[in-house]
Order: sequence, then structure tokens, then C-alpha cells
Amino acid sequence: MRVWVVGAGQAGTQTIRQLQKNEDITIIVSDASTAPRAVTEKVIEAVDYVETVSPANINSLGRRIRPDLILIDPSAEGRNLSGVTGAGNFMRALSNEIALSSDYPCLIL
Repeated sequence: MRVWVVGAGQAGTQTIRQLQKNEDITIIVSDASTAPRAVTEKVIEAVDYVETVSPANINSLGRRIRPDLILIDPSAEGRNLSGVTGAGNFMRALSNEIALSSDYPCLIL
């Protein structure tokens, strides 16, 4: 099974740790940063795709990555917006829109 983890912030990092316990799962990680939490905590060596994922590009990236399942960490994309009022709500709404736009099964972490 191929699982694409979009965002390697806190929730993404915890999810990657759990997925790594199953050798039958191939984990593909994308993040807008080259050094997200999963990299700095040495859960993974590097991000597979340094990309900002949006409703506009989720399917073109999906065709390249070919996941069986997409897991979205909404906090990861909002890292740089942490001081902005309402940023959390915005990121949850954007994550929902990404999931609804996807041709692939998505779960929001």
C-alpha cells in the first residue's frame, strides 16, 4: 500500500512513526519545507516532494505519486501562519477543500 502523507508537522510526524511499523506500507512524504518536524526529529531522512499542495494541484501530484491513500496534516501548511488570527480555521477549511478535490481517498489528521 502506498500512503502519501501531506505535511510532516506534529500530526504528520506521529502518523509517519505509526506507518513505519508496517513494512507493507510505502510512505511518501510531501511538505512545503525541506526540514519539517519529521526531518528535524529524524523520523525520516528527507521529504520526498517539497511541494505546496492545494485543491488545484492535488490530482496532478497524485498522478505522479500514485497513492492508495492520502493523509493530510493541516497544521503543517499553516506553520508560517501561526501568529495570524483565524489561521487554524483557514487551514482546516483548506484541508477539507483539498480532500474534497482529490480523486484519491483522503483522511485529514
